[in-house]
Amino acid sequence: MDFSDKEEKGNKSMEGMDENSQLSLKNKTTENEQNQSDEIHKNKEKLEESEKQYLRLLADYQNLQKRTAQEKEELYKYAAQKTIEVLLPALDTFDYAKQAVKPDSKPEKIMEDFNLVFEMLLKCLKDVGLGTIEETGIPFDPFYHEVLNQVQTNELPNHTVMQVLKKGYILNKKVIRPALISVSVKQDE
Repeated sequence: MDFSDKEEKGNKSMEGMDENSQLSLKNKTTENEQNQSDEIHKNKEKLEESEKQYLRLLADYQNLQKRTAQEKEELYKYAAQKTIEVLLPALDTFDYAKQAVKPDSKPEKIMEDFNLVFEMLLKCLKDVGLGTIEETGIPFDPFYHEVLNQVQTNELPNHTVMQVLKKGYILNKKVIRPALISVSVKQDE
């Protein structure tokens, strides 16, 4: 059934009505159509406003991503600055010691300067959060230690750190290099 058939049926049904009823029905139909048209218009406006809001939010999000990436790049670029600032006194001490060493310098003086520079460097590294793993006589911990060899002995409990072959380091409670160790193993009797 197409639209012309519906219209024809509507016209036939209206023939049996009086003129006031027909006018009232036409007014209601026109009113309904007007209400639907107004509602469609309002929905279109809401949709357009939602699209505009979405586009603004999308642009804000993209700007935030760009700004965050730029800030991250800046952070990586200057991340070492604080560490370098802390290490500058040790670098100055190295420079002074280098200038102090002469061909006729006494070996004791060179060793003293070397130790002074080394202690200064350790202090500076400690100030940025570096710690060492070099304790012996403690139980083996795979988180802090890497075993290079095992020494059979009955003098120490099984799996005890006997010797630190290469110091390990911790930076702010995070292991950055485990200590290379020798560990005790019970002898077979």
